[in-house]
Amino acid sequence: MAQTAPTLSTSREPAALPLAAAQSPWQLVFAVALPFWAFMTTTRIVMFLLTTARNPLVIVSPPGVRLVQHLLLLPLLLLAYRAALAIGWPEKRRAVALLGHIALAIGFALCARPSLVVPQALHDGDLTLLRELFDSELGPQVLRNLWLSQTFDFLLSYCFGLALLAGARTYRQLRDEKLRAAKLQRDWVQARLQALRKQLNPHFLFNTLNTAVTVLRHEPIVAEKMLVGLSELLRRTLREGENEQVPLEREADFVRKYLEIQRLRFSDRLAFAIDVPADTQRALVPGLLLQPLAENAVVHGVSREDDSVRIEVRARREADRLILEVENSAAWPAPNRPASGSGIGLSATRERLRAMFGSHQDVQLATRSDGSVVARVSIPFVDAGAAPAA
Repeated sequence: MAQTAPTLSTSREPAALPLAAAQSPWQLVFAVALPFWAFMTTTRIVMFLLTTARNPLVIVSPPGVRLVQHLLLLPLLLLAYRAALAIGWPEKRRAVALLGHIALAIGFALCARPSLVVPQALHDGDLTLLRELFDSELGPQVLRNLWLSQTFDFLLSYCFGLALLAGARTYRQLRDEKLRAAKLQRDWVQARLQALRKQLNPHFLFNTLNTAVTVLRHEPIVAEKMLVGLSELLRRTLREGENEQVPLEREADFVRKYLEIQRLRFSDRLAFAIDVPADTQRALVPGLLLQPLAENAVVHGVSREDDSVRIEVRARREADRLILEVENSAAWPAPNRPASGSGIGLSATRERLRAMFGSHQDVQLATRSDGSVVARVSIPFVDAGAAPAA
């Protein structure tokens, strides 16, 4: 008994432990004890049948009496195991807990012989057999041996079942802790995503408003068109910001509206093209993913008053990957080429993708030999129609 009791979990369980392990002890007792006791009952009955088959002179109780014995002991076993779970194995007063487990085990085992003799007497219709509990016709030595053998037999069975119960409880607690840790991880990732969205959106709105203010005095008609477009972008920003992922077709349309506003500002200095093939339009992408990449391309491409730039947004599918590219075709003098990964928009994009996809994503910023700069994003391809509902 002393070997099995320590595997019971401590009674000082965390308050936030999931309900399955912390608040359903009876469920656990029934789930473990019932099949275990059914196995022990079947094993004992088969064993005694084999014993009488080999040696007919051996007098043992018939299978029906053995079955009744185990049925009578079952409620006691369930109560004892429930009490054992309540005792547990606390960090303090372990000696008291050990004595409690020993008392439960011995108390249950001592009920084994009375639960056999009483059904046997009723089965034979001879109540004088009840004297076998206290005084055997074969002498005190035989009486003592009968008590010891049956008590020890059921004591071992009790301890074995208790070990199974403790193992099952430990397994459920580890499983629930794992689920709880996974939930905390998901909540943490969602909190990071929300924080990154809040970091990205004000950055985008600030730059776009500055663009409108820049042309307001000199070209009020253009400014009016920009503000109307900006109001649409604001609505889209609020709407898309609530979605973790959106179809690429919708994201590309958002970028198109953003670039149209920028083209109003820079006129013939800015041109753009968006190529999203039909086989990629339903792919899911993080909301507001392409806009900061396009914004970086615009800001760096027209950083000087005489600069002109062509922005190309492309998408393609490569096996199970979705490849997105935003290219700034302006020729950059070597000293003015942007550092890889610079800018709050690009860093926030990297952080969002890392939070959502872990190592299954890649963001690269490369400068080609002609001076053009390409931001390349690689994420898993997930079709919007095949994605599971949230």
